[in-house]
Amino acid sequence: MNGSVLRNRRNLVWFAALFVCLGAVVPYASTIDNYFVRDDFGVVELLASKPATYFPRWFVSSWMDEIWGHVPDEVRPFPAVSYQLTALGGAASPFLHHALNIALHAANGLVVLAIALTVARLSLPAATLAAGVFVLLPVHGESVAWITGRVDSMPALFYMAAFWAFARWRDGGSRSASLYAFSLSMLFVALFTKQTTITMVGTLAAWDLLIVGWRRPFWPWVRAYVPFVMMTAGYLALRFLLFGQIVRESQLNAEGLGFFFRLFQHHLAHVVIGRVTAETAAWATVVGVALCAAWLLRSRPPDERRRVAALLLFFGPVWWVIGVAPTAVAGYESPRHVYLAAAGWAMVLGIVADMAWVGARGLPARRVVAAAALGVCAFYAVGLQRVVSEWNRMAAVSHQAVLDVRAEALASPPGTLIIVGAPTRSWEWSVPFSVRPPYISVDLTTRAFIITPWLLHCCRGQWFDDTRRILHDWDARHARAPIVILRWNQDTGALSRTTDREYPALRTLTEVLLELKSREALDSNILRLVEQLPGS
Repeated sequence: MNGSVLRNRRNLVWFAALFVCLGAVVPYASTIDNYFVRDDFGVVELLASKPATYFPRWFVSSWMDEIWGHVPDEVRPFPAVSYQLTALGGAASPFLHHALNIALHAANGLVVLAIALTVARLSLPAATLAAGVFVLLPVHGESVAWITGRVDSMPALFYMAAFWAFARWRDGGSRSASLYAFSLSMLFVALFTKQTTITMVGTLAAWDLLIVGWRRPFWPWVRAYVPFVMMTAGYLALRFLLFGQIVRESQLNAEGLGFFFRLFQHHLAHVVIGRVTAETAAWATVVGVALCAAWLLRSRPPDERRRVAALLLFFGPVWWVIGVAPTAVAGYESPRHVYLAAAGWAMVLGIVADMAWVGARGLPARRVVAAAALGVCAFYAVGLQRVVSEWNRMAAVSHQAVLDVRAEALASPPGTLIIVGAPTRSWEWSVPFSVRPPYISVDLTTRAFIITPWLLHCCRGQWFDDTRRILHDWDARHARAPIVILRWNQDTGALSRTTDREYPALRTLTEVLLELKSREALDSNILRLVEQLPGS
């Protein structure tokens, strides 16, 4: 390859990288100033308050302390320090938090581009499609638009970087020892970013088995895994010492596995179609892509056919299963849990597009392939815009709720009982963090008695006792103080306000709360007050 051709190719790669970055940044530009929602309030408050010297301690302790009412089994020093850095612009300012999330997403897209170009060896148009699809997938909305969502985009970045470096090292052998060291260092960072990255050894072994081929004698070939195995084992041993369990194995039971198989279907639909309910359409699409790949494979030379089929197997079912497997012990469903797994689907589409592009005869045929590729990107871009708009609304409502609660607490007489019924999708897990510094200049709980439904409280196991304590303190010290109920429309943020002065029966209904003896009864009665009173 002469110098001019090489320069032209480099320029084209730079253009491809720019396209991927724009695909990662532009759809999320509207989120850059979005307010905090849900877990953000607690996460940012805790980590922004830690001193700069705290970083080493996160290697041997839970990064969340006990702010959720228990100690999570999560050793995550690198996400923790990222929140310290993004809080430098002001803990109550969301700008840098969102800027880092978007930058991480763009970086992940560039790693997918690198994997497609230099590991899978796809043509530049096909590699660009793979990376472009990855950054445009609607399933990533939560990981990027939600500040706390970076707990999945960060480990994915280090995981894929480790895989890319190892695969490149296999190509270069001992001459590329720096790549091997880089891969190992990326695994270290990935492990201490999120525990789901313990699957790395399986990914590397699957790549060697399916793509490279294990060679004889086996030991010189497989000993490359030993440092990766030892590092992973050491990390798991640390988890056992700290938390008494390795991978939440207590959740590996019949009920948990049944839940996992339902999650599998939901995640597939969310990645492939962009909607969790589109399971039939997702499977139809997967089958359609598989049939298209099989048809295109027929025209490839035998050696190339075997390699491409192996790539489809690796980035298809193998990558997907490895990526989704950790959700078996997650305990709940979230689209961000398949951030890494979704890269496999993007790669599969890139591989199929590569076969179509290379096999296309003449300019008209390539135009058809290009149009189909643009159609796929447009389909996902439209779905992503819908998801981003939803996150924008949730953030706007969250901000409005903070402003309204602050205004009410400061304007009301001291000792007022305020029942806050903020939309769950905006304020779940957020109280009491959302009503105290750094989000508000004063701690509103020192001026007013604030209670919420169960789902809005930070600590589910403590909510019943905390709420009863607040109610009894109010009854004993300020029983004649006003009672105010605040509720917001979850789409518009419009406030509905009801007081005991406007609705005198509210005082009697509130006093009933003091007598309730179960969490379920107390929560249902608070919800009834919020949702069914006149004017609310």
